[in-house]
Amino acid sequence: MKKIMLSLIAGMCLASFSSFSFADEMSQMKEDVKGEVGKMQSDVKGEKDKMKADVKSEQAKIKADAKAKQNKMKADAKAEQAKMKAGMKGKSDEMKGKGEAMKKKEEAMKGEMKGMNEEMKGMGKEMKGMGEDMKGMMGK
Repeated sequence: MKKIMLSLIAGMCLASFSSFSFADEMSQMKEDVKGEVGKMQSDVKGEKDKMKADVKSEQAKIKADAKAKQNKMKADAKAEQAKMKAGMKGKSDEMKGKGEAMKKKEEAMKGEMKGMNEEMKGMGKEMKGMGEDMKGMMGK
């Protein structure tokens, strides 16, 4: 009986030690699992943050490219406008030059006409003088 009793006590002690050991192992496993879950969550959060940063970077690059294209288009339009304006000014100056040349020609022609008029008046006076000379010759 002593042996049975001792076996029973030894079995109970062994069972109590193994239940303590099992509970200890369970709590250790829980902590390990919590640690792994925390590490995985941290990794996922890191990946999310990295992806967000990459997306923001790509958006900024696209925005900068669009702004650069817009500025180039504006510069090209201004250059084209300046070119057209210069061409129009050139044509305007050319027309102005032609107008001035025509005015000079007109003034020269007026001068010639005035000269011819003066010449005609002179010829008229000469003719008048010749007519008077003729009258004088005929009257004598």
